[in-house]
Amino acid sequence: MKSFLKTVAYLIFIFLSILFIYYGNRYVCHNQYNKGINYEREEELNYLVFAEVKTIDKIIKDTSDPSSQKIYFKAEIFGDKNYNNNLVIGTQILDDTDKNVAQVSPGDKVVLLPMDDDLIFQYYYRFDKIVILGVVFAALVIVLGGIKGIKTILALAMTCLSIFFVFIPAIGRGYNIYFSSCIICLYIIITTFIIVYGYNRKSMVAAISCLTGVVFSVIITFLMDSWMKLTGYINDETYMLGNIFGIKDLDVKAIIFSMITIGAMGAIMDVSMSITTSLYEIKSSKTNATAMSLLKSGISIGRDIMGTMTNTLILAYIGSSLIVVLIYAGSNYSLLSLVNKEELIFEFLQSLVGSLSILLTIPITAVISSVFFTDVNKYPEGRSKLRKLPAGSGRSEKIQHH
Repeated sequence: MKSFLKTVAYLIFIFLSILFIYYGNRYVCHNQYNKGINYEREEELNYLVFAEVKTIDKIIKDTSDPSSQKIYFKAEIFGDKNYNNNLVIGTQILDDTDKNVAQVSPGDKVVLLPMDDDLIFQYYYRFDKIVILGVVFAALVIVLGGIKGIKTILALAMTCLSIFFVFIPAIGRGYNIYFSSCIICLYIIITTFIIVYGYNRKSMVAAISCLTGVVFSVIITFLMDSWMKLTGYINDETYMLGNIFGIKDLDVKAIIFSMITIGAMGAIMDVSMSITTSLYEIKSSKTNATAMSLLKSGISIGRDIMGTMTNTLILAYIGSSLIVVLIYAGSNYSLLSLVNKEELIFEFLQSLVGSLSILLTIPITAVISSVFFTDVNKYPEGRSKLRKLPAGSGRSEKIQHH
């Protein structure tokens, strides 16, 4: 009966999580907070044609410019119920100086744009490849994780849906970005821990520890933002955001805050759950473990995690900013000028805020776990074990583990 109630509660929670995404999306999309917003879809997006190249018909060199050529190819349309399987003639214009486009070949999926009487190649259709890789990833998670793997994929889906269907539309509609970020972080933390680990003491401790770590990252980000006088305009794209969304005074600094907080949250969740699970298993198998011994074990485990996790964060952000570094380095900037560019300062800030949050989360998780797991033993659900005494005793002793 208890197992049945847990299953019902679990399904109700998943249903409520889906409702949050559905009604959250409806709310932010149908109740514009900023009345000056006006979304305008680029007209050309209505006429894009998706097709698969079947044959290359001919290649014609430009007589006036030998470095330029036109490739004519036959392609079959897909993704449009009105024109599926129709054959069309597409044109790709190539220049020897273009380094970002490869020549089409049979089997390639492409996106074409009608111009005059021609269908001009725009870019390659690549989403299907990403889908395949995503399916492989999901399959491996399920194979290796079993039921917990399925729960992991479900939690990941909820996370992605909440960001793309609630958080991003909220930014575009002019809602307070700081508040939206906090709501989404809270939703992701609670949803992930409950879906993956269920309703129990372990997930509760991990969630509290993770929330504490996220609060640390928020405080550090605010302090550093004020101290360093950041503008938020770290690249050309940030200048375009206001025009794209139609928001006159878009708070770019708030978006930077969201990037740092959400980025740090992933690592904090990992650390808090790793320490919590380890201490829970220690106490479950070692019933005489005291709160102090659990605390010491948690700190020791945290030290081992700290070495690799901080390294992971630093390397991830360095890798993501490598092109920017190379551009500035190749422009003969002095080292002092280079490291003071706001683009790089932002990458440093992301790395250090994430790492500092992890360092602060480790002792907090150890303390909370040691307090909450003190009375956990080998039978955490209150189950009992019947131990029979030697024959002739006339009785058996029921050992209840609390």
